[in-house]
Amino acid sequence: MRILIADDERGFVETLKERICHIGVDIDVAYDGAEAIRLLKSNGYDAVFIDHNMPEMTGLEVIKYIRSNGITSKVAMITAYEEMDGFLAKHVGADEYLTKPVKLEDVERLVKLWYV
Repeated sequence: MRILIADDERGFVETLKERICHIGVDIDVAYDGAEAIRLLKSNGYDAVFIDHNMPEMTGLEVIKYIRSNGITSKVAMITAYEEMDGFLAKHVGADEYLTKPVKLEDVERLVKLWYV
């Protein structure tokens, strides 16, 4: 299983990687939306965890890219604004959304639900 984590908060990304790497997944990281798109173009991912508010491109824009290009990865958007962003995330094709502060056990639960 291969996962992309896209978030500009480096500390959060490292914590998230540590929490889910023991499940036996390969993890790539992008710190802005444009970098996420570059990785999506060259790699296949089973799941993508993407922050809404990032430099270069928003998480919503990246999700639109994913779905408009036929990428079938499971997508979870991470957002600080549950109601607004949750609705928009689902509308553009996210499978799930998580609100900040993210509970790491929720991420681990999703990974296990989707692929273990």
